[in-house]
Amino acid sequence: MRRWGWVLMIGVLVVTTFFGCSPSSDTGPPPVTEYDRTSADNLLKFFAQAYKEKDLTDYDDALDEDFFFQFTPDIADSLGLPPEEPWWGKSEDVNSTRLMFENPNVTDIAFSYESVGEWEDHVEVREDTTFSGLFRRYDPLIEVTVIIESDDDPILKLRVDDSWLDVTVVPDRLTNGLWTILRIEESKKQH
Repeated sequence: MRRWGWVLMIGVLVVTTFFGCSPSSDTGPPPVTEYDRTSADNLLKFFAQAYKEKDLTDYDDALDEDFFFQFTPDIADSLGLPPEEPWWGKSEDVNSTRLMFENPNVTDIAFSYESVGEWEDHVEVREDTTFSGLFRRYDPLIEVTVIIESDDDPILKLRVDDSWLDVTVVPDRLTNGLWTILRIEESKKQH
C-alpha cells in the first residue's frame, strides 16, 4: 500500500472527476494561517498547513508560477506521463489538489515532514530563465483519509511515506520578501 500511495491518491482524484464533486458544505470560519512565506522554512510550514486545512488559495500561493512536480517513474507511468517528461506543472497540480480538497469523501489530510540536512544554495537553469534559490530534501508523511461508501471497510487511508521529496524554493518574483516552491521531485527511498 505504501509503494502505491501516490497512485491511490491520484486514483481517488480521477474517480472524483468522473463522479463530479462539489465544494465542502463546511460553512465555518476560514482557517487561521499560522505561518507565512517570509522564509524558506516558513514556506514549507505554510505549504503543509495549507494541505492539512484544504486551503487551496494558500496552496496555490505557495507554488511558483513555474512550479513543477516530478514523479517517480512508476507513478508517472500510471498517470500516462511520458518517460522523458515525468512531471506536471502548477495548473495540473493545483487542479488535482483542488479535486482532492473539494471531495466530500476526503475527510482528513495529515501532512508532516522532517528535513534531511540543511538548506543548500541552488541554481536551476531552464529554457529561458535561471532561478537562484535553495534546495533541501524532506522525509514526508502524508496520510489522506477517504470514506468509500460502497466498500466493506468504509475508511481508506492513503499513506505516502516511502519517498523523499527534494524541494527547491526561490524568492517570489511577484511579491518582495516572500518565497515560493519552484520544484518538488519525488524519489523512492532505497530499502
